[in-house]
Formats: sequence, structure tokens, C-alpha cells
Amino acid sequence: MARFVDLVAIEGPDKGMRWSVEEGAYRVIARAEDERISTIQMTPDGDRALDKEQAQLVDSWFQGRVTQTRRGFKKRGPDIILQDGSVSRTHALVFVDKDGASIVDLMSTNGTKVNDQPVRDVDVRPGDVVWVGKSKLAVEEG
Repeated sequence: MARFVDLVAIEGPDKGMRWSVEEGAYRVIARAEDERISTIQMTPDGDRALDKEQAQLVDSWFQGRVTQTRRGFKKRGPDIILQDGSVSRTHALVFVDKDGASIVDLMSTNGTKVNDQPVRDVDVRPGDVVWVGKSKLAVEEG
């Protein structure tokens, strides 16, 4: 597997955009906000703050992935912000380790699909298509 994975918007308002996730890191996929009508909690780094349930889900997921060879991979990269109103404020998490990439739905309103199948937590590989809201993101090897 490559040292990073790209997500490429192939459908939706951000079509053509590309985001990289490096090995050992994760990024949150989130909706852009209209700052005139809503307030969002942010981390000191300027990323979306996860609510208590989302943080517990992420921690539980990481604990389930930890083995002797998987340690210290909990580095958060900048959020992937989509201009798609059907994407939740904090919709999903994409994570890359030495074994590949994974998508975890963060209890989003409209759910997350991979290759048109609803998912909660699934490994993805190059060629897979991730649907968040009305946006489709192709998984490519970086």
C-alpha cells in the first residue's frame, strides 16, 4: 500500500478536488457551514470538534485497530470540507495505516456508502467509491 491515499471528488459540488491522507493519520469529512446561520465548535487547530458520542466512537475504533504493529497512528490531519448540504457537520472519518485505508461513519444523518453499500466501518482500496451526502469520492493510491 502507498504511503498515502487520495480521495478525489468525482461527483458533487466539489467535483475535481483531491485530498490526501497520509499513512498514520486520519481526516474528518465534514460539511461546509454557512457562517451566518450556524455555530460550530472548533479545535485549537481549526478543525471540527467531535461531540462526545463521536469522540467515543473514534476512540473505540482506534482501540479495536491497535495491535503490536499498529501503535501511535492517531494523528489528525486537516478536515476535508465539502460544499454539500447533505453532508453532516462531522460525517465520516478516513484513516490510513500500513495495511490500507478505512472509512468510519460518524453517526451521520444521511449515512455513508462504499460502492453503493451502506457502511459504518469498512476498509477501502483504490477503485472504491465513497458516497457522503450527494458527493462521490474515488479512492486512489497516492
